[in-house]
Amino acid sequence: MCDEKMRKHSECVCHTDAPLRGLLHIAILNLIKDKSAHGGEIYQSLKEKFEIDAPRGIIYALLRRLEAHSFLVSDWDIQETGPARRIYYITDDGLEYLKGFLERLRRASRMIHILLEEKTETKEIRI
Repeated sequence: MCDEKMRKHSECVCHTDAPLRGLLHIAILNLIKDKSAHGGEIYQSLKEKFEIDAPRGIIYALLRRLEAHSFLVSDWDIQETGPARRIYYITDDGLEYLKGFLERLRRASRMIHILLEEKTETKEIRI
């Protein structure tokens, strides 16, 4: 449980609007599996598809980490006009990782559904 001190220091995760911890990299892989993209496109797609407004710095850090784990590769897109952009592509390892993680999410989803649908009674806990 969290306490007042933790809430003041943003350490409390009991009451937050943030998505479940550890899912942002899965959302990124899911977006890139369908279409290669540069960081700005990924940022915008996260907002549109998943309603996630993550700071760009976090997104770019995750992209570098995913690339370091060989789940993504990137290549520079240099056009005549505009800045050069790094385009990210998912690898076979990335697809395999995503598939496994999504299966674990499906199993967790069933449990979450049961927990949310289950009728709960408030009982007083005696110590």
